[in-house]
Amino acid sequence: MRNCHLDLIDLFPISTRAHTPTELALAKAGIESLRPVRVFECPTCLVEAIIDGEGLGDAHSAFEDALKACSIYKQWQKSMPYLKDVLQLSAYRYKKKHHNDACAINRELLSVGRYLQSGQILYRGGIFTSERIIISDGPISTSMHPSVARWHAIEVSGQIAILRIPKNKSVLAYPYKTSGNQRLKHEYEVLLQNNLRLEETSMHSHNGTEIRSYDVYPQNA
Repeated sequence: MRNCHLDLIDLFPISTRAHTPTELALAKAGIESLRPVRVFECPTCLVEAIIDGEGLGDAHSAFEDALKACSIYKQWQKSMPYLKDVLQLSAYRYKKKHHNDACAINRELLSVGRYLQSGQILYRGGIFTSERIIISDGPISTSMHPSVARWHAIEVSGQIAILRIPKNKSVLAYPYKTSGNQRLKHEYEVLLQNNLRLEETSMHSHNGTEIRSYDVYPQNA
């Protein structure tokens, strides 16, 4: 089977919700002040705003609304086989990690997955303490949504990683569906192939959370 490409998803710039007529009327009457309408031009700005809003603010909602409305993201999911037809990828989602066969999961992903385009952005929360990281112990879970990465970073007292597929590189991925009869739809999960290299491109802290950006590509690329 020939692995096809997934079209690039680029949701930026993203704007928070416009003022409603009621909000405008209340502001005009001097009853309430207008909340700011913010525009996020890049992933780093968005992640910082999500940290500030503790994963529940306007930035979170604006990104989630844009992602849910994205026709390309819907096509990503539509192009993937159902979990009932990919038993290893289903097991990855539903079984505890030590009960799974990482090699078998990766083989299935390499068979049915599709290539992410250069420039695609994903997010992951976890332990990222090195400028260069090799992924060699099985597929790696990522998310389309930075709020999910923030939560997983908090769980392990770790960092938020912004992952980017660099120019002239591609990575095989399996985007899990966010609708239908399955668990964890709120994770907006995209599983990436094993044997990847992460090369850090930037690092800074924001309100006590470390944000690291990495280029991601196969080790043999």
